[in-house]
Parts: sequence; C-alpha cells; structure tokens
Amino acid sequence: MPDYTIPTADGDDWPPLPVGPAAALQPTSLPCEVLEEDGDLAFRVGGATVSASWELAGTWYVTVEDAASSAAADALVAEMASRLGEAAGKRAVHHRISD
Repeated sequence: MPDYTIPTADGDDWPPLPVGPAAALQPTSLPCEVLEEDGDLAFRVGGATVSASWELAGTWYVTVEDAASSAAADALVAEMASRLGEAAGKRAVHHRISD
C-alpha cells in the first residue's frame, strides 16, 4: 500500500480549488467510482482503492491500496498530481513516501 504526497512544485500552499476535490483529483484515463466525498476523498479505479486527504500543511496525502503494481500506483498518482495542478493553476509534484 504505497503512500504519496502531492505538494506544489514551488513549495507554496495549494490555493483554494475552483472545483471539488473529486473533480480535481480523480484520474480521467480510467473509469472511477467515488466511494466517499465528505471529508477525505476515496474512490475506486480499476482494482485499486485510492484515498486522498488534506492532512499535512500545503500538501495532499494519498494512499493507494490493491494497485496492480507499484508502477500502476505511481502512474495513477502522477495523473492525480497533474489534474490537481491544472485545477489549481499550479505545477504539482508527487513523492512516494512509503511502499
């Protein structure tokens, strides 16, 4: 179950999102089913369950469970970071913090 952070590339806090977290974070490359939107965001994509929360100052915390592989989890979070950056008008980066 890898964990990631998604901060802005410049280290600034994320600005307020013009759309909800689900619209900003859900990948569009695969069908997604939103499981939870109140508070933390949780959704299922393929066989993986993804949760995203605003737990650390200036960053999103993401957990991916049951991904087909580490590479699949990395690609999923890379797409989430890209979508978040587009929605917020900031460049996003993602870091794997645990396997």
